[in-house]
Amino acid sequence: MANRHLARTLTLQALFEWDFYDGKKDVDAILDYSIAEFAPDFDDEGYSRNLIHAIIKNRVKIDELIIAFAPEWPLEQITTVDRNVLRIGVFELKFSDEIPPKVAINEAIEIAKTFGGPSSGKFINGVLGSIYKEMIRLGEKQSPESQGIKEISAGGLVYRRDRGVRYFALILDAYNKWTFPKGHVDSVESLEKTAAREISEEIGITNLKLIAPLGDAELKVHRSGEASFRKLVHYYLFATDESALRVPQVAELKDAKWFTTDEAKEHMTYSQNKEMFAKALTLIDEYESR
Repeated sequence: MANRHLARTLTLQALFEWDFYDGKKDVDAILDYSIAEFAPDFDDEGYSRNLIHAIIKNRVKIDELIIAFAPEWPLEQITTVDRNVLRIGVFELKFSDEIPPKVAINEAIEIAKTFGGPSSGKFINGVLGSIYKEMIRLGEKQSPESQGIKEISAGGLVYRRDRGVRYFALILDAYNKWTFPKGHVDSVESLEKTAAREISEEIGITNLKLIAPLGDAELKVHRSGEASFRKLVHYYLFATDESALRVPQVAELKDAKWFTTDEAKEHMTYSQNKEMFAKALTLIDEYESR
């Protein structure tokens, strides 16, 4: 799932140009150019191409849903960016059995915030949220289990400043990879509270200030004696003024350390962590400039 965000971004860029020229340009050629120009080393295993062709194939039905759930906005009056972000979001939400609903909605919101106007994220959230509520009412995609998700977790990235230097708390997992602390979601807690609780339990940091969501990632879990399964993790960015870390007290986790920005980049190997870390750095710049 980690590379899917970039894949969706490339899809939006190609859809934007295809839409701008009223569908008269070859969408594969547009996509090839976008990949070569903006992500020449990126291999999404065909996800962008499959997604864009699926959206075009189902465009009439997708647009009908947009019109129905955004009646105050005629389709042609919605900005080209927002219109095509909605097409991506509606397809993944309504027509794809592969993408969990929350991931589809959150990804669309994040892309809209990046490429759209000041109110794009709110607009996309309103339309897709309304569609999802109707899907729940009709009994469609009501639970993560229906999407093949066996577990839901929450966690995040914790940072602190010391003498002008940023430090980030990472844990060493059972696979000897440095990653973000996380744990199972309790149904009676909000995702943010679960993330903060799990971080506190795993590394001993209790004074946590929520900065912003970092996004969702879908992981494939392998456990001894069990069949592999899919897990959805919600990540958040936190700030703290505490420096003492507790080494995790569970067998699955081996260590916890503070790393500088460059050290964290060097030690992280999971692609979804790298992507969210880059986003976190931007969010921290905005947070510290307030």
